[in-house]
Amino acid sequence: MTKPEKRLSFNFETVGSIAAMVIGACALFVAWDQAQIMRKQQHASVLPAVSITSGFSTEPEGYAMRVAIKNDGIGPAMIESAVLVVDGAPVSDWADLRDRLLPPQLHKDFSSSLDSAIGMLAAGEKSEAILLLWDRNDETRAGFEALKARVFAADTAETYFGVCYCSVFEKCWVAGPENASRPTPVKKCESAGDDVVARLLQTISEDEAS
Repeated sequence: MTKPEKRLSFNFETVGSIAAMVIGACALFVAWDQAQIMRKQQHASVLPAVSITSGFSTEPEGYAMRVAIKNDGIGPAMIESAVLVVDGAPVSDWADLRDRLLPPQLHKDFSSSLDSAIGMLAAGEKSEAILLLWDRNDETRAGFEALKARVFAADTAETYFGVCYCSVFEKCWVAGPENASRPTPVKKCESAGDDVVARLLQTISEDEAS
């Protein structure tokens, strides 16, 4: 009579142990799932969203071409690199940009304002990375109209200004190229530290000094 009782007791103990293991596993999964949700919420609470805008305008002081970077997100963006591409090839310096993009009438009689693109861009902040301003006369007007026509006719996947940026959690994106309606996620910014705006600023100064 004792053997069946022992077997029954053993079965209850086994079932109880299995149930405890299942409950423990479920609790562990729930805790992991909650941690993932909290992690996503943390990332979303500081998500940057960088956009690139460019344009041409006629102003009292001259003809202007601008390129601006804006963070439309809710967290800071760490701009890691900036590139300017014309006809599918990156611009190396001012002489390269001048010769490949600007009509001959715009090679002189201009002033510039350039800010290094690399650095932190706070949520809602806008930085005018490139401003080129030409004097108003018949020659520059003709060149300015030719420049606008060239840019507007260009393939936006081949001619663009782009940046790679990261969030405080080191999630990274590329904004600007290929006429993308939204930034493209990347594992990391491969060309971190490369700033075409800084090179333009340096080489414009060298060109003016020569």
